[in-house]
Amino acid sequence: MATTNSWTVPSEASSPYWLPKFAPGEIAGQPMKGFAVPTPSGQMWSATPSSQKSGMEGYINRWAGSVAGMVASYQDMVDRIFRMLPKRSPYSAARWGTARQW
Repeated sequence: MATTNSWTVPSEASSPYWLPKFAPGEIAGQPMKGFAVPTPSGQMWSATPSSQKSGMEGYINRWAGSVAGMVASYQDMVDRIFRMLPKRSPYSAARWGTARQW
């Protein structure tokens, strides 16, 4: 049985209903087989409940190193998510000046 800081993944655990959204190939209710997890968008990740994020941490840390294409750790995936976010708003107030009248 693999153990992480926040979640334990038994070796024959069945996939929760939300897992196929993150790990294409997993089937809800079937035993987990371990599939690579594509990095979700920042928007998708921010809408994900913390309980599912915690479950993803366990899933990724359980299969990391044994599945081709899997990120090395949960923290690596979170870092990738934040690198994809924009650095600043594309329409910042600095672009707008006072109106000039001639």
